Amino acid sequence: MKNWILPLIQTLFTALVVLSFYAVSWWGEEFTLRAEPYDPFDPFLGEYVMLQYPDLDPPAGLDNQTVYFTLEEGADGYAVIDRIDDQPFFGSIEGHTYQQFVTAPQLEQYYVEQGEGPVLEEAGDLEVTVDVAPWGAVRPVNLEERSSE
Repeated sequence: MKNWILPLIQTLFTALVVLSFYAVSWWGEEFTLRAEPYDPFDPFLGEYVMLQYPDLDPPAGLDNQTVYFTLEEGADGYAVIDRIDDQPFFGSIEGHTYQQFVTAPQLEQYYVEQGEGPVLEEAGDLEVTVDVAPWGAVRPVNLEERSSE
């Protein structure tokens, strides 16, 4: 076997992984979510902000279970749940209901530069900009303090 085939395959695989990460922003729709922070530091991973989203409310009957949902822009410009179901459907984001919130693994943690975690936690009112691809992948792209309205 040629010595260059394995490195070529590895390079192509790495390029596909990187392209899939950016494809979410290229073909996805951008949403802004209201967020509330908690627990800003992990000694092994560095500073990050754990986020919960007060506008993502599950309907009654979908408590403490896996759910699949899509987002739409609400009247105030912040994203709200468009469709939610306990069965997967094309374009849905997989998440979980917990008490009065819907969470999704891609939306829970946002890594920040050293020193920004406590500042963002003190701010309390944050907004997160996320790109959501048509196939349901989510990519958080920006976290900042929400301007007072």
